[in-house]
Amino acid sequence: MMKKLISSLLMAFVCVGAMAEQDTKEYKTFVKNDHHVFYCTHNGILVVVDPTEGGIFEPNITVINESGHDFVFEPKKIKAYAYAIPGINSKSARYRTERFLAKGDTLGFDKDELVVYTPEKYSKKRTKTMWWSDFIGELVVAGVESIGTNDKRTEYWNDVRRDRRIQDAEDARQLEKARISEGYWRANTIFNYSEHEGFIAIKSVHTQYLILDIPVDGENFHFLIDNNKKY
Repeated sequence: MMKKLISSLLMAFVCVGAMAEQDTKEYKTFVKNDHHVFYCTHNGILVVVDPTEGGIFEPNITVINESGHDFVFEPKKIKAYAYAIPGINSKSARYRTERFLAKGDTLGFDKDELVVYTPEKYSKKRTKTMWWSDFIGELVVAGVESIGTNDKRTEYWNDVRRDRRIQDAEDARQLEKARISEGYWRANTIFNYSEHEGFIAIKSVHTQYLILDIPVDGENFHFLIDNNKKY
């Protein structure tokens, strides 16, 4: 009986301690381009989540270290979740929780973990998506061209324009691959009094709100972000 009582007291102490530790974090926002940017400072570490350019499924994350020591930040440990309506399986309806979340009401919802892409997988995904988009576009253009006059001069200029479009599309894919290669978060040592930034990509669902758990130097920074226009 005494062991159970001591165990219960220890569990209560741990839970209260964990809650107190979580309560010491202050999550705030500032406005950028009519939207909110989310940030939190704790023990000399500032984490900023900026969805104003890439949206909530490609947020930019900045880590500023003034903790007094160096640490390794590993973005592969970031977790992303979406609140979901229990019992609803339709992807178009399951995440329609915005009218509740806008009021701060999160009780009773499921929390679905979402895929956070590695830079390699995201690069392949973007390249494939862009290729198929370009391919379908060329099919549409070819169909339109086949309706018109097919004299030699017209065919020549159609070929010239097609070659330009194909080259432009290839250039765009290479630029996108370079953007991901250069800007995607990878593991880095964040030295004291330094900062590092990059973006991550998350598999999208039909929601306007996203939960991000970002572990930094043994602490979990828990953000509920959105990309709703504020002004």
